[in-house]
Amino acid sequence: MTYSTAWPTEPYRRLPAGMISTIREIATSLGAGTGAVGLVMVIVIQIAGRILPTASDGANVVTMGMATLTAGASLLSGIVMLISRTLVRTGYVDTKGAILLRGFEAGLCAGAIFAMTVFLLFYVPGVAGSGRYNPQDRIEVTPGIVMYTLLPVLAMILTVVNLVVAHRLLFPTVKKVQEHLARESG
Repeated sequence: MTYSTAWPTEPYRRLPAGMISTIREIATSLGAGTGAVGLVMVIVIQIAGRILPTASDGANVVTMGMATLTAGASLLSGIVMLISRTLVRTGYVDTKGAILLRGFEAGLCAGAIFAMTVFLLFYVPGVAGSGRYNPQDRIEVTPGIVMYTLLPVLAMILTVVNLVVAHRLLFPTVKKVQEHLARESG
């Protein structure tokens, strides 16, 4: 099987069988893992946002909402990675579907970055500036508050990882495909 140095413009792009199985395995494991972690994060954020000392803060609705949106983007990103398996069939990748999937992953990534930024802009100053006017209102930084602060950051990182991996899996370089073909042929 020869492989040209430029991607064809047809709706399907041929790939070696070994590469197809690798793409399917990685997409399944990463998608299931990210989706499960995203679902757990959504639940933990909803519970922790109501029981932490910062729950009485006026901006808690904004911070909980943004943290939940970030975790939700991670959950959806995992589901999209699982869906990417359907684009990879024996011997080829559906090009149009792969482009749509990459765009959806990029949109989720941009949304996660925006929501995490808004979360950090409202939450961290609220904790750090507490007790400025009344020392009794000071919120102590506990492991729970640190964990709650890092959850949206972790969700955003997972979403970025999914975007990068989806792009690398569904749009491999010609050199990588040629190397894979050389390994398969002996």
